[in-house]
Amino acid sequence: MCKDLRSCHAGMRAVGLLGLRVALGIIFIAEGVGKLGPGREMALKLFASGGLPEWLVPLVGVLELTGGLMVLLGIYAPYAATWLALIPLGAMLTVHRGGPAFGYFLPLAVLGGCLALMGVGAGRYRLVKTECRCGKCKTSHGAPGGGAGSCSGDDSRCDCAGNCSAACRGDSAGPTEMNKTCACQGCCSGQCGCGAKGGGCGCGTK
Repeated sequence: MCKDLRSCHAGMRAVGLLGLRVALGIIFIAEGVGKLGPGREMALKLFASGGLPEWLVPLVGVLELTGGLMVLLGIYAPYAATWLALIPLGAMLTVHRGGPAFGYFLPLAVLGGCLALMGVGAGRYRLVKTECRCGKCKTSHGAPGGGAGSCSGDDSRCDCAGNCSAACRGDSAGPTEMNKTCACQGCCSGQCGCGAKGGGCGCGTK
C-alpha cells in the first residue's frame, strides 16, 4: 500500500496516460500507414461507400500517421489529439453510418481516448517537456525561497520546478509534519509548491 497517496496517485496517473498514448498512437500509425500503403485500395472503397472523395484518403493517412507519432512520443499530444478526434467522429457519421452497432465500438473508443488526452494532457512521460497550456505558468512565478515557473511536469496541471516557499514551509529548517504537502494556489492546482503572496503561484515541488 502506498505510504504517500498523492505520489501514488500521480504515478498511476502518469502510467495510465502513457498506456493510453501508446494504444492510440499504435492504432493511428497503423491506420495511417495502411491508407498510404498496402491498405489504400480498401480505404478508397470504404471512403467511397461513405460518399467521401478519394483525395481524402492520403490526407487522412498523413494526419493519422503524423498525429499518431506525436501522441505516441508525447510531442504536443493534446493538440494532435484535437485533430485526430475528428477522424473517428467523421467515420461514425459517414462510413459506419447505418451499419451494425458493433461497427461503432472501435471509433467510439478511439474518440474517447482522444478527448481524454485533450482534457488532461499527455502526462509525465513524454518527449516534449516544455509544453504548458496554462497561461499563468508560461511566465516565471516565484515565492520567497521558490524557483522559477518553468513548466516541466504534467501539462494539464502545470507542475513547475523549484522548491517550496518559506511561507509554506512554516520555518526555515524545512517542512513541518502538517505542511509536507502544501496546496498551491492558482495555476498549479495543488500539484506543486505553495501560493505566493496575493494568491499567485509559487511554483515548486510537492
